[in-house]
Amino acid sequence: MTCTSSFAQQDTRFSQYMFNNLAFNPAYAGSGDGLALAALYRKQWVNIEGAPQTANLSAHSKVVEDGKVGLGLNLQFDEIGLTKVYSGFASYAYCLKSSRRGETPMLNLGISAGATYMQKSLSEAQGNSVIDPTIDPIFNSGDDMSKVLPNFGLGAYYFLPNKYYIGLSVPRLLTNNFRDQDAAIEKIAREFRHYYVTAGMVFGDEIKLRPSVLFKMVPGNAPIQFDLSLMALFKETIWLGTSFRADQGTAPESLDFIVALQLQNGVKIGYAYDLTLSDLSDYTTGSHEIMLSYDVKRESGRIKSPRFF
Repeated sequence: MTCTSSFAQQDTRFSQYMFNNLAFNPAYAGSGDGLALAALYRKQWVNIEGAPQTANLSAHSKVVEDGKVGLGLNLQFDEIGLTKVYSGFASYAYCLKSSRRGETPMLNLGISAGATYMQKSLSEAQGNSVIDPTIDPIFNSGDDMSKVLPNFGLGAYYFLPNKYYIGLSVPRLLTNNFRDQDAAIEKIAREFRHYYVTAGMVFGDEIKLRPSVLFKMVPGNAPIQFDLSLMALFKETIWLGTSFRADQGTAPESLDFIVALQLQNGVKIGYAYDLTLSDLSDYTTGSHEIMLSYDVKRESGRIKSPRFF
Protein backbone atom coordinates (compact mmCIF):
# COMPACT_ATOMS: atom_id res chain seq x y z
CA MET A 1 0.00 0.00 0.00
CA THR A 2 1.22 3.48 -0.89
CA CYS A 3 0.30 6.52 1.20
CA THR A 4 0.52 10.15 0.23
CA SER A 5 -0.72 13.51 1.43
CA SER A 6 -3.59 15.41 -0.13
CA PHE A 7 -4.68 19.01 0.40
CA ALA A 8 -8.04 20.63 -0.27
CA GLN A 9 -10.19 23.51 0.86
CA GLN A 10 -12.10 22.89 4.08
CA ASP A 11 -14.79 25.57 3.92
CA THR A 12 -18.14 24.82 2.33
CA ARG A 13 -18.78 25.94 -1.21
CA PHE A 14 -22.05 27.50 -2.35
CA SER A 15 -23.13 27.99 -5.96
CA GLN A 16 -25.57 30.71 -4.85
CA TYR A 17 -22.85 32.58 -2.93
CA MET A 18 -24.09 35.87 -4.45
CA PHE A 19 -27.22 35.53 -2.25
CA ASN A 20 -25.36 34.23 0.82
CA ASN A 21 -22.51 36.64 1.64
CA LEU A 22 -22.89 36.41 5.42
CA ALA A 23 -21.72 32.78 5.27
CA PHE A 24 -18.16 33.97 4.63
CA ASN A 25 -18.05 37.73 5.39
CA PRO A 26 -19.15 39.15 8.79
CA ALA A 27 -19.02 42.70 7.41
CA TYR A 28 -22.12 41.92 5.33
CA ALA A 29 -24.27 42.08 8.48
CA GLY A 30 -26.68 45.02 8.37
CA SER A 31 -25.88 45.93 4.77
CA GLY A 32 -29.56 45.84 3.81
CA ASP A 33 -32.57 47.93 4.79
CA GLY A 34 -34.11 45.52 7.30
CA LEU A 35 -34.03 42.03 8.74
CA ALA A 36 -32.81 39.44 6.20
CA LEU A 37 -33.37 35.71 6.75
CA ALA A 38 -31.96 32.91 4.58
CA ALA A 39 -31.84 29.11 4.53
CA LEU A 40 -29.80 26.99 2.14
CA TYR A 41 -29.31 23.26 1.62
CA ARG A 42 -26.65 21.71 -0.62
CA LYS A 43 -26.26 18.09 -1.69
CA GLN A 44 -22.92 17.67 -3.42
CA TRP A 45 -21.84 14.91 -5.81
CA VAL A 46 -25.02 12.85 -5.88
CA ASN A 47 -24.47 9.04 -6.04
CA ILE A 48 -21.09 9.23 -4.28
CA GLU A 49 -21.30 7.65 -0.84
CA GLY A 50 -20.24 10.00 1.96
CA ALA A 51 -20.23 13.07 -0.30
CA PRO A 52 -20.65 16.47 1.40
CA GLN A 53 -24.05 17.88 2.31
CA THR A 54 -24.62 21.21 4.00
CA ALA A 55 -27.45 23.12 5.66
CA ASN A 56 -27.02 26.83 6.40
CA LEU A 57 -29.24 29.31 8.26
CA SER A 58 -28.46 33.01 8.54
CA ALA A 59 -30.06 36.21 9.79
CA HIS A 60 -28.79 39.79 9.91
CA SER A 61 -30.09 43.32 10.33
CA LYS A 62 -29.21 46.87 11.27
CA VAL A 63 -29.66 47.42 14.99
CA VAL A 64 -31.78 50.52 14.33
CA GLU A 65 -33.03 52.06 11.11
CA ASP A 66 -30.34 54.19 9.43
CA GLY A 67 -27.94 53.00 12.14
CA LYS A 68 -24.27 52.21 11.65
CA VAL A 69 -24.30 48.90 13.54
CA GLY A 70 -25.32 45.57 12.03
CA LEU A 71 -25.71 42.23 13.79
CA GLY A 72 -25.83 38.77 12.22
CA LEU A 73 -26.03 35.08 13.07
CA ASN A 74 -24.84 32.20 10.91
CA LEU A 75 -25.59 28.54 11.76
CA GLN A 76 -24.34 25.63 9.70
CA PHE A 77 -24.30 21.84 9.59
CA ASP A 78 -21.88 19.88 7.39
CA GLU A 79 -21.58 16.16 6.87
CA ILE A 80 -18.92 14.40 4.83
CA GLY A 81 -18.07 10.74 5.25
CA LEU A 82 -17.64 9.93 8.92
CA THR A 83 -17.48 13.59 9.95
CA LYS A 84 -20.28 15.86 11.15
CA VAL A 85 -19.64 19.53 11.84
CA TYR A 86 -21.95 21.96 13.66
CA SER A 87 -21.02 25.65 13.75
CA GLY A 88 -22.50 28.87 15.05
CA PHE A 89 -21.04 32.36 14.59
CA ALA A 90 -22.38 35.79 15.56
CA SER A 91 -21.31 38.82 13.52
CA TYR A 92 -20.92 42.51 14.34
CA ALA A 93 -20.45 45.09 11.60
CA TYR A 94 -19.86 48.83 11.86
CA CYS A 95 -20.38 51.23 8.99
CA LEU A 96 -17.47 53.68 8.83
CA LYS A 97 -18.94 55.59 5.93
CA SER A 98 -22.69 55.77 5.50
CA SER A 99 -25.18 57.45 3.19
CA ARG A 100 -28.84 57.72 4.11
CA ARG A 101 -29.93 58.15 0.52
CA GLY A 102 -27.69 55.42 -0.85
CA GLU A 103 -26.00 57.84 -3.25
CA THR A 104 -22.40 57.36 -2.08
CA PRO A 105 -20.49 54.15 -1.34
CA MET A 106 -20.47 52.68 2.17
CA LEU A 107 -17.81 50.71 4.01
CA ASN A 108 -18.60 48.07 6.62
CA LEU A 109 -15.96 46.50 8.84
CA GLY A 110 -17.02 43.31 10.59
CA ILE A 111 -15.94 40.73 13.12
CA SER A 112 -17.44 37.33 13.92
CA ALA A 113 -17.00 35.00 16.86
CA GLY A 114 -18.29 31.53 17.56
CA ALA A 115 -17.36 27.88 17.67
CA THR A 116 -17.40 24.68 15.65
CA TYR A 117 -18.28 21.30 17.11
CA MET A 118 -16.68 18.47 15.12
CA GLN A 119 -17.66 14.83 15.54
CA LYS A 120 -15.93 11.91 13.81
CA SER A 121 -17.51 8.45 13.99
CA LEU A 122 -14.28 6.50 13.45
CA SER A 123 -15.80 3.29 14.76
CA GLU A 124 -18.06 3.22 11.68
CA ALA A 125 -15.14 3.11 9.22
CA GLN A 126 -15.30 0.13 6.86
CA GLY A 127 -12.56 -1.25 4.67
CA ASN A 128 -12.50 -3.48 1.62
CA SER A 129 -10.23 -6.05 -0.02
CA VAL A 130 -7.63 -3.35 -0.72
CA ILE A 131 -7.88 -0.94 2.22
CA ASP A 132 -7.75 -1.91 5.89
CA PRO A 133 -8.51 1.20 8.02
CA THR A 134 -7.23 -0.48 11.19
CA ILE A 135 -3.61 -0.03 10.08
CA ASP A 136 -4.03 3.68 10.84
CA PRO A 137 -3.56 4.34 14.58
CA ILE A 138 -6.46 6.79 14.56
CA PHE A 139 -8.94 4.22 13.24
CA ASN A 140 -7.29 1.34 15.10
CA SER A 141 -8.25 2.89 18.44
CA GLY A 142 -11.90 2.26 17.66
CA ASP A 143 -12.82 5.46 19.50
CA ASP A 144 -14.99 8.24 18.14
CA MET A 145 -13.68 11.79 18.27
CA SER A 146 -15.34 15.09 19.12
CA LYS A 147 -13.94 18.54 19.76
CA VAL A 148 -15.09 22.12 20.18
CA LEU A 149 -13.06 24.64 18.16
CA PRO A 150 -13.60 28.33 19.06
CA ASN A 151 -12.68 30.88 16.41
CA PHE A 152 -13.24 34.39 15.10
CA GLY A 153 -13.11 36.11 11.73
CA LEU A 154 -12.72 39.53 10.10
CA GLY A 155 -14.16 41.15 7.01
CA ALA A 156 -14.65 44.33 5.02
CA TYR A 157 -17.53 45.15 2.69
CA TYR A 158 -17.45 48.23 0.42
CA PHE A 159 -20.66 48.81 -1.51
CA LEU A 160 -23.08 51.19 -3.16
CA PRO A 161 -26.56 49.74 -2.50
CA ASN A 162 -27.98 47.95 -5.55
CA LYS A 163 -25.04 49.14 -7.70
CA TYR A 164 -21.83 47.28 -6.81
CA TYR A 165 -19.86 45.70 -3.97
CA ILE A 166 -16.37 44.45 -3.08
CA GLY A 167 -15.73 42.18 -0.11
CA LEU A 168 -12.62 40.86 1.66
CA SER A 169 -12.79 38.38 4.52
CA VAL A 170 -11.09 35.70 6.61
CA PRO A 171 -13.95 33.77 8.30
CA ARG A 172 -11.65 31.78 10.64
CA LEU A 173 -8.36 33.22 11.86
CA LEU A 174 -7.32 30.56 14.36
CA THR A 175 -5.67 27.39 13.04
CA ASN A 176 -7.07 24.93 15.58
CA ASN A 177 -5.98 21.30 15.67
CA PHE A 178 -8.78 18.83 15.06
CA ARG A 179 -7.50 16.59 17.87
CA ASP A 180 -5.01 16.68 20.72
CA GLN A 181 -1.38 15.94 19.99
CA ASP A 182 -0.62 12.22 19.98
CA ALA A 183 2.88 10.74 20.07
CA ALA A 184 1.76 7.93 17.77
CA ILE A 185 0.69 10.39 15.06
CA GLU A 186 3.28 12.42 13.22
CA LYS A 187 0.94 15.09 11.84
CA ILE A 188 -2.28 16.43 13.29
CA ALA A 189 -4.94 17.76 10.94
CA ARG A 190 -5.93 21.35 11.61
CA GLU A 191 -7.97 24.26 10.33
CA PHE A 192 -6.40 26.51 7.74
CA ARG A 193 -7.14 30.17 7.11
CA HIS A 194 -9.35 30.72 4.08
CA TYR A 195 -9.19 34.11 2.36
CA TYR A 196 -12.17 35.34 0.34
CA VAL A 197 -12.34 38.09 -2.25
CA THR A 198 -15.70 38.79 -3.87
CA ALA A 199 -17.13 41.51 -6.11
CA GLY A 200 -20.23 42.16 -8.15
CA MET A 201 -22.34 44.82 -9.82
CA VAL A 202 -25.78 45.40 -11.33
CA PHE A 203 -26.61 47.31 -14.50
CA GLY A 204 -29.42 47.49 -17.05
CA ASP A 205 -33.01 48.68 -17.18
CA GLU A 206 -35.72 46.22 -18.26
CA ILE A 207 -33.31 43.30 -17.93
CA LYS A 208 -30.79 43.74 -15.14
CA LEU A 209 -27.47 41.91 -15.36
CA ARG A 210 -25.47 40.99 -12.29
CA PRO A 211 -21.92 39.69 -12.94
CA SER A 212 -19.99 38.56 -9.86
CA VAL A 213 -16.82 36.75 -8.91
CA LEU A 214 -15.62 34.88 -5.84
CA PHE A 215 -12.01 33.90 -5.12
CA LYS A 216 -11.16 31.45 -2.31
CA MET A 217 -7.54 31.07 -1.27
CA VAL A 218 -5.69 28.80 1.18
CA PRO A 219 -2.08 29.97 0.68
CA GLY A 220 0.41 27.11 0.46
CA ASN A 221 -2.19 24.40 0.98
CA ALA A 222 -4.68 24.48 -1.92
CA PRO A 223 -5.01 26.01 -5.40
CA ILE A 224 -6.91 29.28 -5.74
CA GLN A 225 -10.54 28.46 -6.50
CA PHE A 226 -12.68 30.94 -8.39
CA ASP A 227 -16.34 31.24 -9.37
CA LEU A 228 -17.29 33.47 -12.31
CA SER A 229 -21.03 34.12 -12.43
CA LEU A 230 -23.58 36.03 -14.46
CA MET A 231 -27.18 36.45 -13.33
CA ALA A 232 -30.00 38.17 -15.23
CA LEU A 233 -33.17 39.54 -13.62
CA PHE A 234 -36.30 39.64 -15.77
CA LYS A 235 -39.25 41.88 -14.84
CA GLU A 236 -37.75 42.19 -11.33
CA THR A 237 -39.08 38.69 -10.62
CA ILE A 238 -37.12 35.88 -12.30
CA TRP A 239 -33.38 35.37 -11.89
CA LEU A 240 -31.61 33.17 -14.47
CA GLY A 241 -27.88 32.65 -14.48
CA THR A 242 -24.83 30.49 -14.78
CA SER A 243 -21.55 30.12 -12.92
CA PHE A 244 -18.22 28.56 -13.86
CA ARG A 245 -15.99 27.11 -11.15
CA ALA A 246 -12.35 26.08 -11.53
CA ASP A 247 -9.08 25.86 -9.64
CA GLN A 248 -5.96 27.75 -10.61
CA GLY A 249 -3.83 25.64 -12.93
CA THR A 250 -6.25 22.68 -13.03
CA ALA A 251 -9.13 21.50 -15.19
CA PRO A 252 -12.58 23.09 -14.77
CA GLU A 253 -14.61 21.75 -11.85
CA SER A 254 -18.23 22.57 -12.63
CA LEU A 255 -20.67 24.56 -14.70
CA ASP A 256 -23.57 25.73 -12.56
CA PHE A 257 -27.09 26.71 -13.61
CA ILE A 258 -29.14 28.94 -11.28
CA VAL A 259 -32.78 29.97 -11.28
CA ALA A 260 -34.53 32.04 -8.61
CA LEU A 261 -37.98 33.54 -8.14
CA GLN A 262 -38.07 36.89 -6.35
CA LEU A 263 -41.52 37.81 -5.04
CA GLN A 264 -42.72 41.31 -4.17
CA ASN A 265 -43.32 40.35 -0.52
CA GLY A 266 -39.56 39.90 0.03
CA VAL A 267 -39.45 36.12 -0.47
CA LYS A 268 -36.81 34.63 -2.78
CA ILE A 269 -36.66 30.95 -3.79
CA GLY A 270 -33.60 29.67 -5.64
CA TYR A 271 -32.23 26.44 -7.10
CA ALA A 272 -28.78 25.63 -8.48
CA TYR A 273 -27.59 22.56 -10.36
CA ASP A 274 -23.86 21.92 -10.71
CA LEU A 275 -22.79 19.95 -13.77
CA THR A 276 -19.54 18.25 -12.79
CA LEU A 277 -16.71 18.76 -15.30
CA SER A 278 -13.89 17.06 -13.40
CA ASP A 279 -13.01 13.34 -13.40
CA LEU A 280 -15.75 12.86 -10.78
CA SER A 281 -18.31 13.18 -13.60
CA ASP A 282 -17.92 9.41 -14.18
CA TYR A 283 -19.35 8.76 -10.70
CA THR A 284 -21.87 11.53 -9.99
CA THR A 285 -24.84 13.13 -11.71
CA GLY A 286 -23.91 16.51 -10.23
CA SER A 287 -24.79 18.63 -7.21
CA HIS A 288 -28.05 20.28 -6.09
CA GLU A 289 -28.62 23.38 -3.99
CA ILE A 290 -31.85 25.04 -2.85
CA MET A 291 -32.22 28.46 -1.20
CA LEU A 292 -35.04 30.30 0.55
CA SER A 293 -34.70 33.88 1.80
CA TYR A 294 -37.01 36.52 3.22
CA ASP A 295 -36.39 40.24 3.64
CA VAL A 296 -38.64 41.48 6.44
CA LYS A 297 -39.94 44.97 5.81
CA ARG A 298 -39.73 47.59 8.52
CA GLU A 299 -42.86 49.44 9.59
CA SER A 300 -41.69 52.45 7.61
CA GLY A 301 -41.88 50.30 4.46
CA ARG A 302 -38.59 51.69 3.13
CA ILE A 303 -37.10 48.38 2.01
CA LYS A 304 -36.42 48.40 -1.70
CA SER A 305 -37.82 45.44 -3.64
CA PRO A 306 -36.17 43.63 -5.21
CA ARG A 307 -32.85 43.57 -3.38
CA PHE A 308 -29.90 42.76 -5.63
CA PHE A 309 -27.18 42.17 -3.00
